[in-house]
Amino acid sequence: MAEYTSIPARVNGTAIPALSDVAPAMSRTVNQNATTDGVKNTHGVPKYQISLTFKTLRDRGSFLRIVGAYSLQPVAFNLSYDMGGDTFTLTGCIVNSAQAQTDQDGSASLQLTIMAEEMIDEGA
Repeated sequence: MAEYTSIPARVNGTAIPALSDVAPAMSRTVNQNATTDGVKNTHGVPKYQISLTFKTLRDRGSFLRIVGAYSLQPVAFNLSYDMGGDTFTLTGCIVNSAQAQTDQDGSASLQLTIMAEEMIDEGA
């Protein structure tokens, strides 16, 4: 059964308005190595990525400036999001890609992909 809700998100503690989709992801390389004692898992450092999609383009330019999306020397920021009653904060965030899109029907969207250095589980 699907749960219908949205994931609230904040940049440096300030709520991000007009979000349509928030998709946090973590990946890491995990290897299984055969040893004389059996199989042992080894793993790499986690890599964090989050995709944000905005409902409208109105006032999104100011958000792009706040996070330094087009800056040659972007300043890292913190991005927090809530999953249920738990809060997670991604630190050292930099915008990896930004895509604005419109179609012939007049709908528009902005999607950002953000890479982060570390995640803090605020509930732990």
